[in-house]
Amino acid sequence: MAKLEEKKLSSKKIFAGRLLKLRVDAVKLPGGVKATREIVEHPGAVAIIALTEDNKLVLVRQFRTAAGEVLLELPAGVPFKGEKGELTARRELEEETGFRARSVKKVYAGYASPGYSDEMIRFYLAKDLTHHRQKTEADELINVELIDLGLCLDLVKAGKIRDNKTAVGVMIAGQFAGGEW
Repeated sequence: MAKLEEKKLSSKKIFAGRLLKLRVDAVKLPGGVKATREIVEHPGAVAIIALTEDNKLVLVRQFRTAAGEVLLELPAGVPFKGEKGELTARRELEEETGFRARSVKKVYAGYASPGYSDEMIRFYLAKDLTHHRQKTEADELINVELIDLGLCLDLVKAGKIRDNKTAVGVMIAGQFAGGEW
């Protein structure tokens, strides 16, 4: 089996914003070839799979400037410094959707796009929901939709849900609803 790990030779910070940082790493490949890697540093995120008792997913619809379109997504967000993932999931669920969950459990974690970013998304299953008041931030315009899980799975298959974290979350929800996870 071929050795796959690269050795970092140097790293240069290019940009530091409010949320993201960009660096360029010089690396040496196992065969001795030198290359560069452009890396987006991200503090990580949580995505909330909020499932109602009647198997509806709580989703948000919002315009995403980077995609240039309105997307249907799982509620999600970035933890405050030092904030535990479960607390972030509870906070973001209530802020974006107005729902609170009695049960919140981490069910999966994976890289968003490891070819260029270190962002890890942690998925939390939220159940036993009660509805309160949405508490969006001033720069968030969000519509909340409760969509039957079966329809959500169809939307993923048809390419109508185009956000990858949401597609993954819908598939995970399908496993929980079927008792297979």
